[in-house]
Amino acid sequence: MTNPLATVLVVGDEVRSIEAIQRVLSDEIEVIGARNAKEAEEVLEGEMVQVILCDQRMPGESGVEFLKRVRELWPDTIRIVISGYTDSSDIIEGVNNAGIYQYITKPWSPDKLIDCERESANLSPRSPHQAGRAHLCR
Repeated sequence: MTNPLATVLVVGDEVRSIEAIQRVLSDEIEVIGARNAKEAEEVLEGEMVQVILCDQRMPGESGVEFLKRVRELWPDTIRIVISGYTDSSDIIEGVNNAGIYQYITKPWSPDKLIDCERESANLSPRSPHQAGRAHLCR
């Protein structure tokens, strides 16, 4: 990969899931993995990350809780939740409180994941789409 489309931070407690996402996206996108919110924040402090793909259900802190902080500290970063659970209250909280751009359901299809990441990576840093419009990718 000579010139990646974007740098994506994948946050989740399942190492195999992170590795699967890295394999799918790594041809076009630089992918960094973090196993929890603390590791993810360390990455964000040292790397220029355009997109965060975060699992909703993690020990200690939900993806939406983590992404609320990200919205405050790194507001230009596009925030995406991935989850096997499509609880509408989680989706509403994510959109309203964490500025979630997309909500990807598990099991995800590689083609859909690539399309969602390409679309996210192509948004301008201060796009109005970041905070007000959510997409549900299946």
